[in-house]
Amino acid sequence: MVGRVGGLLTGIYLAAVAVRGSGFLTHPTIRPFLPLIEGGPATPADIGLEYEPVRFTTADGVTLSGWLIPAARDTRTAVVVLHGFGGHRLPELAAFVPWLHERHHVLQFDFRGHGESDASRVTLGSHERRDVAAAVRFLESRGLGPTALFGISMGASTAIVSAPDLAVAAVVADAPFAELHHPIGNRMREIGYPLARVGARLIVGAAKLRTRSRLRDPISVVGRIAPRALLVISPQGDQLISPDQSLRLYEAAGEPKELYAVSGAAHAEAYVVNPEEYRSRVLEFLERHLG
Repeated sequence: MVGRVGGLLTGIYLAAVAVRGSGFLTHPTIRPFLPLIEGGPATPADIGLEYEPVRFTTADGVTLSGWLIPAARDTRTAVVVLHGFGGHRLPELAAFVPWLHERHHVLQFDFRGHGESDASRVTLGSHERRDVAAAVRFLESRGLGPTALFGISMGASTAIVSAPDLAVAAVVADAPFAELHHPIGNRMREIGYPLARVGARLIVGAAKLRTRSRLRDPISVVGRIAPRALLVISPQGDQLISPDQSLRLYEAAGEPKELYAVSGAAHAEAYVVNPEEYRSRVLEFLERHLG
């Protein structure tokens, strides 16, 4: 009897985790569209950059908001910058755009359900692939390209699942997950949830039902990125997405590919540890594969 009751309670607990967790996953608390640091830039103009506010629509009718920042040199090459889960484009504006735009046109936008873009369910890559495809089409309509995708965290994983079906030349993936359940399980363990590994897989399954989407794991498609170039950036102190996730993606990818491991870096903070080296690695990679 005790065993049956325990099993029943465990089942109820896991069902509740799946329902509540998938709800948070697909409808997360979104940060307000404000600088993360008081006094930080709210537009490219705040850091002395020219820009054009842009809006473009995905194949399924979601309107996305962003900025097109022109390159500081004569070129047609472009980089699409993709932000992380629950965020928006402002953090990447301050960290990456000032040096990316020195050599390439830069398109920043907010994913569906984030920032200033249309409200929509979040799928951590499945539906967001349509956002990336719309961004690449927008650049093509402006006569720009070849194009690279440059993503952080969820943006990195979305870049990986998007690239095989797009006319892009290169992908930079900073702190990507190989399997969606991995960061969910790590976050659950950090908070103190029992049975985190099982719960994470149930959350992903429930999220698939909620969104009626496949929620592709990047590890299942990364091999199709080649012959496009891939740079995987792996923060070695990442507690949310373990470094082995980046290594698995790198090993499963075809050539050309590079792995840049950053010692002591926390999740999505590889740039903070050594900005000069980070800039150099990314710009040299883009120069080789975009020109």
